[in-house]
Amino acid sequence: MSLEVIDIKCPGCGAPVSTANKICEYCGRPIVITSFNNIYQMTNQDVMKYKNAYQKTLEEFPESQEINLSSGMCLLKLNMYEKAYEKFEKVIESDIDNSEAYFWAAVSLLKGKRPFINIRATVDQAIELTNTARMLEDRGIYSYFIAYLKYDYYELKKLKIEPNYLEELQKSSNSITEQDIQMLAEVLKIENFDEKLKI
Repeated sequence: MSLEVIDIKCPGCGAPVSTANKICEYCGRPIVITSFNNIYQMTNQDVMKYKNAYQKTLEEFPESQEINLSSGMCLLKLNMYEKAYEKFEKVIESDIDNSEAYFWAAVSLLKGKRPFINIRATVDQAIELTNTARMLEDRGIYSYFIAYLKYDYYELKKLKIEPNYLEELQKSSNSITEQDIQMLAEVLKIENFDEKLKI
């Protein structure tokens, strides 16, 4: 599905730009957030600025996939989990092939809490969404997150699930980066995240 090109104000500097360009020619910052890596290092103040700019754009273009995805990532970074989930769901409704939307929807479902203290239905839904993301695009971060979900909920509660967390972890081992792990740990608010699965 082709993305609609929209003339907006740059969320970083306010200059008139287009979503056809990924980087603002005036300030050099991203116009749309295509990956969580784009905002991983931003301060909450900057993320809030982006969120507000996207909110204004969505008033005029409520169906924009790019702006909904960008808005969802900003909301997730600001710990506004339910609103983030709604944005990712909106992207999925209009673009069933967007793996990022499924993945970040799954992360949003946890609402900043460990899988262990979430209810099983929520953990299972997060696994299902992430499995869909992985079917669309086989990325190590997706398998790593599934391993974490299965470890923290199923393994720690002594419940069986196939494949188990170790098998999922094995699937992620060749294609996950330290930056991916650090970013996910920050979003999930988990210290020593990479150590949790090395048991």
